[in-house]
Amino acid sequence: MAAGDAIPLHLYLCPLNLPGLSSDQQAHLLDTLPLDEQQKVMRYRMAPAREKGLLVRCYLRALLSKAHSLLNANIDGAIAPSEWRFDYLDKGKPVLSKAFFARSQLVFNLSHSGDYMLLAIAKSPRLELGVDIERLRQNTNIHAILNHYFTRQERDALLALPSARQRQRFFDLWALKESYIKAKGLGLALSLKSFYFELSEIQHQALNFKDLDARQARLEQAARLFLVREDSQQEAFGQERSEQADVKDDLQQAQPAAGWQSMLWQLGDEYRFALSLSSAQPLDLRCEMVSAQALLPE
Repeated sequence: MAAGDAIPLHLYLCPLNLPGLSSDQQAHLLDTLPLDEQQKVMRYRMAPAREKGLLVRCYLRALLSKAHSLLNANIDGAIAPSEWRFDYLDKGKPVLSKAFFARSQLVFNLSHSGDYMLLAIAKSPRLELGVDIERLRQNTNIHAILNHYFTRQERDALLALPSARQRQRFFDLWALKESYIKAKGLGLALSLKSFYFELSEIQHQALNFKDLDARQARLEQAARLFLVREDSQQEAFGQERSEQADVKDDLQQAQPAAGWQSMLWQLGDEYRFALSLSSAQPLDLRCEMVSAQALLPE
């Protein structure tokens, strides 16, 4: 890909709040999975959790096949949903196996919360990619979490907002932070205080997921990622300093994350989702809402 070219990136929004699948439909979907994934699905004791686990795996496979056909149209040989094989990084992030990555050059990441799964697929061999979708929950004690997992910059910006907006900002930041952690593939080995996001208002932009039951997401905040030097974090945890010295040192130690971009959208009042990737190139976003009916035989 030449410098400056847009990265083709497909975003799929997949409903999980479906009426119960019939036993025949579940059996059909289960048969499309390899044995190890069938066993993982069947470990869920509750039927709703088992059905969601089944749908998540089947959505991933079907949409990888669809994206491969669209993004690799000049390559002979479709890949059936049942064919895909995966490896897992040290901290558990799923990636395509070496053989299937070599064939497709696809990178992906997925997240699910409440009634939706979000899947991002791009063709860009060296791209680090992460997504997260979050449902705003009224029973989460956000203030108990702020000091443990948010930087001073994030905490102060949140607490400066009117109380009615603080919960929304918490889940906005949480989605962004999760998307970056997932892109890096390090899990909680990457301290949530080793980076932070600044949000600023931008002109309203819409992101349309096309389909019969189309949904529209709103991009209303610009997200800017900063990295905090490790020695700054160690000092902050290791000894007490004055508040004035804290702020001064944090500003000196934090640097904008070069070569990264992150975006945050709101999906109605209840959901928000974030995308982080290791490229400053523009994105050619193609968004689609996919029903579980597309997974079933006609």
